[in-house]
Amino acid sequence: MNGRRDRVGYAGAAARPWTAPRLGWSLKALGGTLGGQWERTRRDTLFLMGAVFLSALPQFAFQPAWVSATFLLLFFWRFGLVISGRWTPRTSVRLVAAIGCAAGVYAQYHSLIGRDPGTSLLVLFLGLKLMEMQARRDLFVVIFLCFFLLLTTFFHSQSILVATMVLLAVFALVSAMLTIQFAENEVAIGRRMRMTAKLMLQAAPLAVVLFFVFPRLSAPLWGTEGLAGAARTGLSETMAPGSIAELSQSDEVAFRVQFDSSPARRFMYWRGPVLDHFDGRAWSTSRVLPHPSVPASVEVPADGPRHRYSVTLEPTGQRWLFVLEAPVWIDPAWASRSAIDDAFTLVAREEIGRRVRYDVVSSTDYLLGPNETPSSLRNWLQLPPRSNPRTLALAARWRADGLEPAAMVDRALRMFAEQPFRYTLRPPLLDQDPVDGFLFDTRAGFCEHFASAFVVLMRAVGIPARVVTGYQGGERNEHDDYWIVRQSDAHAWTEVWLGGRGWLRVDPTGAVAPERIERGAPRNMGAIAEGFATGDGPSLWHRLRLRIDGIAHGWNQWVLNYDDQRQRGLLGALGIDFGDWREIAGVFAALSMVVIGGCALLTLHPKLPADPVERAWSEFCGKLASCGIAREPHETAWQFHERSSRLLDAASAAQARRIVRLYNELRYGGRDGKADVRHLRQSVARFSP
Repeated sequence: MNGRRDRVGYAGAAARPWTAPRLGWSLKALGGTLGGQWERTRRDTLFLMGAVFLSALPQFAFQPAWVSATFLLLFFWRFGLVISGRWTPRTSVRLVAAIGCAAGVYAQYHSLIGRDPGTSLLVLFLGLKLMEMQARRDLFVVIFLCFFLLLTTFFHSQSILVATMVLLAVFALVSAMLTIQFAENEVAIGRRMRMTAKLMLQAAPLAVVLFFVFPRLSAPLWGTEGLAGAARTGLSETMAPGSIAELSQSDEVAFRVQFDSSPARRFMYWRGPVLDHFDGRAWSTSRVLPHPSVPASVEVPADGPRHRYSVTLEPTGQRWLFVLEAPVWIDPAWASRSAIDDAFTLVAREEIGRRVRYDVVSSTDYLLGPNETPSSLRNWLQLPPRSNPRTLALAARWRADGLEPAAMVDRALRMFAEQPFRYTLRPPLLDQDPVDGFLFDTRAGFCEHFASAFVVLMRAVGIPARVVTGYQGGERNEHDDYWIVRQSDAHAWTEVWLGGRGWLRVDPTGAVAPERIERGAPRNMGAIAEGFATGDGPSLWHRLRLRIDGIAHGWNQWVLNYDDQRQRGLLGALGIDFGDWREIAGVFAALSMVVIGGCALLTLHPKLPADPVERAWSEFCGKLASCGIAREPHETAWQFHERSSRLLDAASAAQARRIVRLYNELRYGGRDGKADVRHLRQSVARFSP
């Protein structure tokens, strides 16, 4: 096919002389009849291009900017060709463009294989396909490319917003398919929409059956490729001055929690990575995952407070499973997929590459590691030599006073509370000895500054101590009764080991800024970077955000969290063996037959005409048919009356004659008054052969 000789549109319609269109902008350009203003093929092409744009729209958030810009350039180029009626580009131009797009994708990803380069190529080639769309076959190729592109959108996100956009695009694509099928008989856009809605509603029950019965994989088909090569979100195994402060500027959701009975906010310490090694500036862990050490023992009073809750953790590409201190029971489904390490942190055996949900029971009254030995505590006393000398000198003076370890801890907390230390998200820069600079010079910092300085002081006086990172607090969604823990709730605190008491949580930030613990992290970082929110109630926008988040939480719980474990439990409750594919196939076939049969019963029965005149006439014919006088398809109304009147009594024949005369006048004689229609319906209702 020579692109220079083909006009825009498609070859599915009969050839007709081409004339430049008059640009009359109207919604009717996509459906209905406008005479010579718009050709039929041009309207159909524009309708399909609208569906193509809706199909590509969800991908714009996940593609490099140049990929989205290139697609839009190709799209609006073709749109201009349709409007103006100009030729499509030559084959050589399209070939050069295809090579350029492939080269750009290779330069971006250094590969043409994989999830991200594959979806980028698909977006670009869809735009290129628009430039050669001519024949009827090309339109179907474009539609099927759009369906495949919509499927790849879920590789990046499965949120309810993305699902809604995909559903809207599918609706538009099915409408475009119906538009093509009508050929020369143009159908109004409203009727096309109603037909599409009916088709999708008929398919919905079968989709529900597939959702619940079709075997689900334990991991995505594309693995964790997107997280492996991208920057990880949330906490990590390192903490340097400013790392958590930067993280706390983010309003991104880390996880959501639903309690049976929630504790007070000040007890909500969501334990994450525990850091043991200090190089003078930054903290890290010297242990390699998975940690092989025996976990510390924990003692919980039999009558102590216990809280059962479910955590829905967003994908992080890391292994931390955040739990409320201290967990005493873990969902059996996760017992074989996770372990508690020697620092009492719950660690998954594989990276969290997708949203996961796990159930936990925790007790806020516990005794952690009371039987530690000197060898097991040695790692928690490490300090680098010749770093932060002023801090070490202060610790030496404290040691000379001969205080007990518990008194030493209280002394450090009093120092933070009584001296002019200040909590801020924008602390001054520190030199090569950050602990010295913080304790003796700036005295302004975020939670990591206080936690780091406190642990260095404790280790310097001979008390085992460690930095614990995680999240503190959360925001309660009153509408749906669950808690939202955001990246802005990221926090660092400490633990010290005291003989007979084990590891005790000590949060030095609470000595300086108790509001941070009691009221949680500030939600508007730009407005309150140097303090905490006032007591004003939430704004209308904030309440709306909580409503939207509640919808997203319900979507996560009931749709996205239906994984292989929950499917196994559902099928097991129904007595179906999850491992027997033949049994599952039989159940699916049986349910599909029931669904298809139900839809057939509801949709394939005869329906009365929508026209009241035709509906009355059908009722009249039905009454005669019940007496054995059925109308033949070739008979006119008068022919049917003449044949039926010979079989009726005189009164019924006269009544039928009046009905037939009135029907012909309303249908063919120009009478269309509401009174005449009402009279016809009343006459038919009274007719009794």
